Amino acid sequence: MDIGPTGASPMPLPDPMAAALAGVQNAQARAAAATEQLASGNLDPAVIVDVTSAQMDFAVNAKVLQTSADMTKKLLDVTA
Repeated sequence: MDIGPTGASPMPLPDPMAAALAGVQNAQARAAAATEQLASGNLDPAVIVDVTSAQMDFAVNAKVLQTSADMTKKLLDVTA
């Protein structure tokens, strides 16, 4: 059942593994940038919060990757 406007092509669903991988890469880049600032002596609280936020983002996206892989494996087991 298409609930979009008439004549509009359906919007594809995002790939959770691709989105999680992009999130992991983004978190890694943010953590690296923030830790470089800390190493250079910038002890601004915003930098410290960014390191912590990047760590949490990395962990969450890694869990999404793991869950997606587990669900794919289960789907393949059911269809086998």
